[in-house]
Amino acid sequence: MQILASSMLALALFRVLAADTRKRGKVLREPGAGPGLMMVEGQQFPFSLTDLWQSPQPPKIGMSVDAEFDRDGKLVAIRALDKRSRPA
Repeated sequence: MQILASSMLALALFRVLAADTRKRGKVLREPGAGPGLMMVEGQQFPFSLTDLWQSPQPPKIGMSVDAEFDRDGKLVAIRALDKRSRPA
């Protein structure tokens, strides 16, 4: 019984951590002469096409994105959200 309870707790903690690693954001500035800029939960993050951008279409101002963070809160990937996945 104790092992089952420990396993359930570990699974619940994993789900909480995994859920917090992806957040919605919005592109504020397209990369060009300098880095692009996006906003996630009131915080701005610079990015370039070569390091974090992982979508075939280029970023556009106002584009909704899915930002992925590692466990330390470092931004590790940005993906454009298609029109179907945007909230109404």
